[in-house]
Amino acid sequence: NAGLLTRQLIDPDMYWFAIPSIGKLWKGLLQGRNELLSLIKRKRHKEMFLAELEKKRLRFSPLDVRFHIRDLIGSGHLKTVQTTSGLIVRIPKD
Repeated sequence: NAGLLTRQLIDPDMYWFAIPSIGKLWKGLLQGRNELLSLIKRKRHKEMFLAELEKKRLRFSPLDVRFHIRDLIGSGHLKTVQTTSGLIVRIPKD
């Protein structure tokens, strides 16, 4: 009744999971990723303190900045480095 399962057209015995209104969440996720990456890319060494980055406010995403940071670290777009001054996130060199 909630619309979470939809029948596949090719095989009537198979179903797909469908999440209503996932488009808004996906759009916010992609825009938040791009906004954070562009913010870090504008820095001189393409790195930033994690504490400083967590204080930033995102304009295009309804999700929290900490969610996006964890997402980018988990996907490999950002790396963390422990220094004496604190944790730094940086864009890895290819």
